[in-house]
Parts: sequence; C-alpha cells; structure tokens
Amino acid sequence: MKTIILAAGNGTRLKPFTETMSKPMIPIANKPLLEWIIEAVEVCSEEIFIVVRKEQLDIIDYFKNFQKITFVYQSEPLGTADAIGCCESYLKDYEGPILKLGGDDLISLEDINRISRLSGYYVGGFISDYPERFGVIETEDGFVVNIEEKPKNPKSNLVSCGLYMFDRKIFEYIKKVKLSERGEFELNDAIEMLSKKEKFKVFEVKKWTTITHPWELLEANKLILDQIGTQIGKNVEIRPGTYIEYPVAIGDGSVLGPNCFIRRYSTIGKNCKIGNAVEIKNSIIMDHSYVSHLSYIGDSIIGKDCNIGAGAIFANLRLDNGNIFVNINDNKLDTECRKLGAFIGDNVKIAVSVTIMPGKKIWPNIKIPPCSMITKDIKEQPDLKNYESTRKRL
Repeated sequence: MKTIILAAGNGTRLKPFTETMSKPMIPIANKPLLEWIIEAVEVCSEEIFIVVRKEQLDIIDYFKNFQKITFVYQSEPLGTADAIGCCESYLKDYEGPILKLGGDDLISLEDINRISRLSGYYVGGFISDYPERFGVIETEDGFVVNIEEKPKNPKSNLVSCGLYMFDRKIFEYIKKVKLSERGEFELNDAIEMLSKKEKFKVFEVKKWTTITHPWELLEANKLILDQIGTQIGKNVEIRPGTYIEYPVAIGDGSVLGPNCFIRRYSTIGKNCKIGNAVEIKNSIIMDHSYVSHLSYIGDSIIGKDCNIGAGAIFANLRLDNGNIFVNINDNKLDTECRKLGAFIGDNVKIAVSVTIMPGKKIWPNIKIPPCSMITKDIKEQPDLKNYESTRKRL
C-alpha cells in the first residue's frame, strides 16, 4: 500500500497558532500532529507522499530525513482533488491500493491497521453527533452513493472522516472535477464519479478527531494520551509537593514544582517551568514556556516561548454554565464545550494578576500589561506607555 497525506492547507481557523507554524506541525502530546499520522501508517505503507506547499519549511525540514517519505508540492491550496492530482506522476506505474488521509485527521492506530488489511474501494465513515458540520455519507444497498457537504438537514449521522482507499483510477476522474461553490476542486466529486464504475463500501472508524478549530487540539491530545499513556522525558525535574494525575506528557528538561498540580490530559513541552502553586488542567503548553507561580491554566493551549506571570487565571467556565463561544474568522462559533480556556500564540508575555476570560485568543508576540482582564481576542499590541495601574479590560 502507498499513502497520501494532505498537509498543504492554510489552517486559518486554527489561528493564532498557524500564524507561526503550519497546521500539521502543532504539537500534540509533544510531537507534531503530522508525526502521529505518519507513525500510524508507516508500518503498513511502502511509501508515504506528503502534499505540501514549498513555503512550508517547518514541515519539510522536520520530516526530510524520515524514511519512506516523498514530498509532493501543491502550488496553492485548490482543494483535496487538486492535491491528490499532484501525486499522479509519482504513481503512474503503481497498480496497488492507495490510502488517503488528511493532515488534520487523527485516526487511531487500530483503525489504520484494520483498513490496511483490506482491498478494494472504501470511504472512512464515523458516527457523529454533529453531522451537519461534515460531509454526510449516503448509502444504498451497502454502497456509497453520495457524500453531501455540510447539509442543513442531514439524512444520517454517518460522516466522512477524510480516510479513503482507492487506486490510480482516481486520477482519471480528478481531471473531470469542476470548481465547487467553495472555489475548490473537491475529492468527493471525483469519488462520486468513480463510484459509478467501482463500488465504494463504508469503513466505519471507531476513533477520529479532526483538527479544524483550536479546542479540537485538546480532543486530539486526549486521544493520543489514552493510546500511548504517560510520557515523561529525559532530565525532567519533579520538585517536592508536585502531584501528577496520569496520563500526561512532560517534555525533556522541564521543571515541575514545588507544590504544583498537573491534572490528567495535560501536555507540557521541552524546557518548560511550572512553578509553585500552579495548577494545569487538560491543557497543552508548548516548548520553552514558563508558568512560574500562583496561576491556574484550565482547558487552554499556550504556544512556545511564552511567560505567564504570577497570579494569572485562565478562566474556563461561564458563570451561567453555558457553552463557550469562540471567534473564528470574525464569526462567533459555538464550541459545544462547557469548559474551555484561552488560546495563546508563541512568544506572548503575560504580566502579573491577569485574568483571561473563556474562549479568548491572544496573537503571537503580544505583551499583556499587569492587572488586565482579557474579554476579547487580542490581535494587536496594547498601549503599554499609557497603561493605567488599575484593572483594565482589554
């Protein structure tokens, strides 16, 4: 089997993190998301094609020495069919099965092993509580007849999870795909045409997380930690009074404590410092970031090279216990999460006694002055020269 992984998307809905890194390079349990996907397929794949843009140097440099990997370059993100079509010349003499995955779709190792033992044509399907958010699979006599993108009134709760198995016949139909209303060449259009010649079955996936929005990174982190268990790196210093609930991931060279509380499903990167009387709950803290003392970080993600000052509170629960909304591309989106904290980009410096309200985002390289209350997303640097010492809403 050969595998194609699509990794060329812009990831605009994952800002502020995709301001400084490619979407598939966002760390989950202290490895890039894309590395977990590669690890799931490398045992059963003789070659792995990763579709990227040439400017995605963080992906190219990180994976350039990995075995079995070939980079395929897409000039611009014109959709999934266009991305698959870029691989045609590499597969012109290949007659075996081709597995396709998205660079933002985390599928369990168990599911990958199951589909790798099959032959034929398959669409990966998952039973979703929110089918209107995805492509809904319609079947007839056990075969796929249509995949409707984000229908207002879904006919079923079986959705496409970005996993496909086909062969090189797909390229013939990709050339016939027309630009969709979204301005993209959609792989599902090619699948629909091919399915009239070759019958596609549904392969039901047991575990799947798609990473489209920042809070879904926390779901992916949980899935991985449940799969691999606790991971504690080299030269980690765990000082007296530190309490850790498993599973967690702690990167090389990090310092925990004294007297800190690391709750389950937390990931702390390399060379981080979690100081006295700090509580970390279900969060991701990337490499070289400090949460030095007397702070609470709940259901949040903190980027690389950040410093969180004393007494910072990342609130994760609304007073009315309602769902938390997050601004995505200037639209308020219901996350369906009752508990959700903040999303902090790389190199953010947060001064003492700052409170960040649930679901708020701070862009990279911002400095937040002391005693601030963050009630909206912060994309530009606040005025530090004229900052008043009393608590100020930002």
